Amino acid sequence: MPQPGGQAPEDLRTSRPGWPVPPTSGRWEEVLLCSQVFDAAPIILSVIDRGLRIRAVNQAWVRAFGLSAEKAIGRRVSELFPDLDPVNAELDRLVMATGEAIIDDEVTTAMPSDPSDQRALRVCRYPLHDSTGARVAMGVAAVDVTDEHRAQAERDAVERRLLLLSRASGLLGASLDLSATVREIVTLVVPEFADICELYLADEPYPLDADPDPLMLRRVVWAHSSNLPRPPPDLDLPQSGEMINVKGRPSGQVFITGQPVRIDIDDRLFDASPAPRVAAVIRHFRLRSAIVVPLLVGGEYLGSVGFGVTATRPYGEQDVQTAAELGSRIASAIANARAFNHQRTAALTLQHALMPRDIPTVEGLELAWRYQPGTSGTEVGGDWFDVLPLRAGQIALVIGDVMGRGLGAAAAMGQLRTTARALARLDLPPTAVMTELDAVTRSIETFASVLYVIWDPAGATLTVVNGGHLPPALRHPDGTVALLDGAHGIILGVDEQTFTETHHRFPAGSTLALYTDGVVESPAVDIGEGCRRLLRVLSETADLSATADRLLTLINRSGGYDDDVTLLLAHARPERATR
Repeated sequence: MPQPGGQAPEDLRTSRPGWPVPPTSGRWEEVLLCSQVFDAAPIILSVIDRGLRIRAVNQAWVRAFGLSAEKAIGRRVSELFPDLDPVNAELDRLVMATGEAIIDDEVTTAMPSDPSDQRALRVCRYPLHDSTGARVAMGVAAVDVTDEHRAQAERDAVERRLLLLSRASGLLGASLDLSATVREIVTLVVPEFADICELYLADEPYPLDADPDPLMLRRVVWAHSSNLPRPPPDLDLPQSGEMINVKGRPSGQVFITGQPVRIDIDDRLFDASPAPRVAAVIRHFRLRSAIVVPLLVGGEYLGSVGFGVTATRPYGEQDVQTAAELGSRIASAIANARAFNHQRTAALTLQHALMPRDIPTVEGLELAWRYQPGTSGTEVGGDWFDVLPLRAGQIALVIGDVMGRGLGAAAAMGQLRTTARALARLDLPPTAVMTELDAVTRSIETFASVLYVIWDPAGATLTVVNGGHLPPALRHPDGTVALLDGAHGIILGVDEQTFTETHHRFPAGSTLALYTDGVVESPAVDIGEGCRRLLRVLSETADLSATADRLLTLINRSGGYDDDVTLLLAHARPERATR
């Protein structure tokens, strides 16, 4: 309670540790209030003199730093907080020198009572003056924002984890090529999630109920972050392609358990390592934490993926969960790519088997052909061609393109090619052949474009029936070129239709080009420009094989376009006309 006569209570007239020294006279109410404002404030307050020594602290300061006022007052800030950035001392001197406050600075420091406890503080520095107006000290107000920073760090970590897993889910659609998928995996996890990534795959998946001995896996990836120390020339780094028996290793352990395993790496692990070469690599890169995850799909073990990091970011339990989810997505992407590769290999095998193995030798007609499937990133298509001897010395030239891709397209192509061969042996008119091909196409519920051409050497003519295919190109003996006009019809399989023959002169020295759309069309090149390019090459080169090779250079694979290409060239030899 206030004392009569305007005197401050005895406990306020005597200086308390951590409090500003109260005046010996004056209004005691002001002394009491001023003392409480300083000592009872919920934020950390201190007074620092020009020598950067602490002169007063409040109770919030004592609670925050775990150090009594008696032990703090009179000591330099740098003594209590030795790890504090020297920049902070420069900022203290700047406030003393200029009298300008520095608001909302952030400081990170260890607590004097527990050096392992790093705290983040938001600090305001402001000058203090005596009764004459001279700057004699500096007030420091601080708020502990460590929990706020940690919460934000956790939110950032969750966001990074979700983004990483989202990108991992995208592996399924990124590529259907196994090699490209593996490259995407490395790009995904290094260095975002791991400093080192190691991927092992079985040549053929192991059933989970199997007990193979040895358990052989092939290392298909070993990659490390460029931020790690550069390996010396004599360090024997792991090599991709190497077959390894992982029995007794973490990859073997996760095969047995079906669960990821986290490994804390220390010298004891090095000493017990069954692979001294691997231990040497781990020592060099200073790895201190690793996670190995099984790659499981449909009751089968595809292999394992391992992630390793240095001591700067050791793995915790949350990282094990992230690694497991990464492994699940990686396994699905690899299984998907492998299934596609198997299907594509089967389709290519079927398509190549159905292609003419030996073009027949035709008197008076020189032939050249080229076939290019799409590369390993896409499914094989249904392009095909054939050269069929007919009665009376005539020759049928056939080219077609079944819509769709994969085994279905290749199988449909085989049926159409077989049908065309059978009909040609019956010596049916070209329109009848096309009508039957149309009926077969509708019966197998697919669509196809087909061009059927009969060369008659006696009359030096071509008879053309077109079922929705690109028009053939003709190089005349004088070098001029043109696309053969005529009724194109619509693609086969849409509806029953009537086909029309067109007839064209084909004297000695002429060249005919039959082709599929991959030669002249892509997202980067419209079909009109592609046909003009084809005609230009046809007009510039007389040699048939060279012309075929040059026409292949027209193929534009940009923008992810990767269609099959089939090309058939026929040149009427001049010597035929002289006989």
